[in-house]
Amino acid sequence: MPLLDPLPGPPRRVGPYQLLAPIGAGGMGEVYLARGPRPGAPLVAVKTVRPGLDLDDGFRVRFRREIAAARAVTGAGTAALIDGDADADVPWLATEFVPGPSLAEAVGRCGPLPVPAARALGAGLARALAAVHAAQVLHRDLKPANVLLTADGSRLIDFGIAQAFDATALTSTGLIVGTPGFLAPEQVEGGHAVVPASDVFSLGAVLCFAATGRGPFEDEEMASVVFRIVQGDADLRDVPEELREPIAACLRPAPEERPTPTELAGLLTDPAATGRGAPADGALPVPTGHVVPWPTPVLSLFAEHREAAVRYERPVTGSTFAEAETSVGKGAPRFPSPPSPTAAGFPDPQVAGTPPLPPALPPALPAPRRRNWPWLVAAAAVGVAVATGAVFLPGGADDGGGRSASAAPSVPGTGTGVPGEDTVATVVTPYGNTTHSGDFGAAATTASARPAGWKPWTKPRGDGMDDLGRGCVLVGGTLVCRDGKGAATAVDAATGERGWTSKGFGGQLQGVQDNPPGSDGERVFVPSALGTTAVDAATGRVVWRRGLAVDEGLIGLTYAGGVVYTVELALDMSPTDDGDPAVVRARRARDGKELWETRLPKPQPGVPLLVRDGRVFLAFEDGGVAALATRDGSVARRADAECDGVFGHAGSVVCWSSTTAGVRVLDAGTLRTTRTLAPGRKPVLAPVVGAAGVLVTATENTDEDVVTSHRLIGYDWRSGKQLWDMPAPEQVRAVALAGRRVLSVGAFEIRGMALTGDPDSVRTKSIPTTSDAGENNNAENDSGEDDGSGGDGTGDFPELAPPLYTGGAMFVQRDDGGIISGYAP
Repeated sequence: MPLLDPLPGPPRRVGPYQLLAPIGAGGMGEVYLARGPRPGAPLVAVKTVRPGLDLDDGFRVRFRREIAAARAVTGAGTAALIDGDADADVPWLATEFVPGPSLAEAVGRCGPLPVPAARALGAGLARALAAVHAAQVLHRDLKPANVLLTADGSRLIDFGIAQAFDATALTSTGLIVGTPGFLAPEQVEGGHAVVPASDVFSLGAVLCFAATGRGPFEDEEMASVVFRIVQGDADLRDVPEELREPIAACLRPAPEERPTPTELAGLLTDPAATGRGAPADGALPVPTGHVVPWPTPVLSLFAEHREAAVRYERPVTGSTFAEAETSVGKGAPRFPSPPSPTAAGFPDPQVAGTPPLPPALPPALPAPRRRNWPWLVAAAAVGVAVATGAVFLPGGADDGGGRSASAAPSVPGTGTGVPGEDTVATVVTPYGNTTHSGDFGAAATTASARPAGWKPWTKPRGDGMDDLGRGCVLVGGTLVCRDGKGAATAVDAATGERGWTSKGFGGQLQGVQDNPPGSDGERVFVPSALGTTAVDAATGRVVWRRGLAVDEGLIGLTYAGGVVYTVELALDMSPTDDGDPAVVRARRARDGKELWETRLPKPQPGVPLLVRDGRVFLAFEDGGVAALATRDGSVARRADAECDGVFGHAGSVVCWSSTTAGVRVLDAGTLRTTRTLAPGRKPVLAPVVGAAGVLVTATENTDEDVVTSHRLIGYDWRSGKQLWDMPAPEQVRAVALAGRRVLSVGAFEIRGMALTGDPDSVRTKSIPTTSDAGENNNAENDSGEDDGSGGDGTGDFPELAPPLYTGGAMFVQRDDGGIISGYAP
């Protein structure tokens, strides 16, 4: 999602406008999202100058010229000027705010545009350019970054170096004004007059970029770019044939040989779309439909940009965690520089609107409150902090990071095992993609993937649910969460409204269990220490139920490919007893029929099995890994390796252990170690890796001079090279990848940052205490809503289960059974 991070510090004003968030910056200017003084005034984009510039008379003349040029230009294809003052202490101008991506961003994230979209875009830009020239103004800096895309077309922006047709040049002789690679030969050479045809040349280069993803004169050396422009050496090999002729016409070296904007609009207007041929002389062709046929990924970008701005259109009235804005760190310093709490991305208590820091901590942080089963104690270092991600089942992406930005609301498949079924709902689980590598994929930050009508919400634990089991799964637009005895409750993911609640098992529990449910899109498979229950995702009706004997306990559940795999442990066996204490059991998902069982040593509890390529991979608590055949459960391969858990990536099996340094990559066929990543580092949680090829591991901090308990370290998957080292949240409990961001959960905050490790990208969201959450004994009030009242800050910090991320939103369950949905950082 686009980052419109709120400005830190006290409110800032330029002219009558309050600055809200930075939009971008150039060599001399900065652009901010701003709001006017009048109640209900629309958002605007305010451009001002960088601090410290020498505002001499010449500068003010140029700024005054920009205001005049923007004021003169009107039309649907440009961003309208609202106000400006070149004589203010700090000159500024305000224009219409366009909540859409630039062409540069859209192509960079979504790839080249299809021919119909590129054609319609070009025709619209040509009409906008005709309006600019009709106002006797030259743009002179037409480039992909100065073209904003909207659902109904595009907007031409930034007249910072525009000039009137008859204006006197204010630049020195020989100085190139504009952006190399998109300049006309007469602009590059400097000895010829810049004319309207110069803008047409730039437009041709922009259209080449839109259609191919690269400019026509792109080259590593700037001198080569300039030479090719002057020589007319445009590379149009990748331009689709339908667009090659109009683009080549724009790029002719002689200005007089280029088409006018009106003529270019005629060349680009599709006769089949307009119902007529080329326009009459002087007439601007207008397609019958005004909406550009944008591809689905670009439409998703529009939703993201709109969502990034919509929170600034109204004052923030809620004070709950779900509604809270994300605070922005000043950039966590790279290891080993000692970070301050705010530099590490914690909210600054001096910044208006950010939550306060948690209370001062003693030198040794106490372990968070936790209740474990006896057989889970050995895995306390692993806990429930498994990596989280998005999965759409069946037929989901293997190592590619979950859903693509263009994924439909449902996906084809027959994962229930019933031939002939056409579709199942999209499923998001806390286990990463289908290989459990912790990557939510592009859908995690794509607003269109969010449940329709979603807004932040908070719900306490529902009636009939205990707090002895945690874990949720998102099935389409329904969030289903479990309790300790295997009961489940459904919540509307968009609103938090309660739906059905299914009954669990009777019997006694010995502690808290954190295995989340699984789902095939139609049924939800709810684990409990007492057994497994399959319920209908839409109604909560029990489809099948399989209980365990009183001397047995379920310690793991994984769904894959129409089969539910469970790990069951005999509780009354002592180390001296003969035989293996655990059973891995496979049941058919649609009816619970047992397919096979295999008795084994005790597997690692609380971590998922890896099911891929006809095998079930698992790690044992006392050491070793095994691969079972999905056909009959037979042991296909065993090997010695210390693993707390396994997941898959790039065709390999990845093994990690909190007691052994390094992340080992195993051959999926032989289970032999082929290489080791992160040597010398002991991961405290399951590492995560996705389509971008960056493995992120959380490890204990070993530098006594650095005030942080854990680090997040990124490694290149292919080379093993360390890419970055950043502070992790205190007592880090979960790590996930969401698009190009790393999301981590600690004891006091949820933190997000760019996958590049850029410290300036760090954003945090504080976790409120139970008192701050404003809830009464975990029970809903009469309206069924969290009242959102403020607390006194004296409550406990709740422990959060690994969140689910989709569409820029997160869904997370607390240790008291309450559920929160809010914006992800």
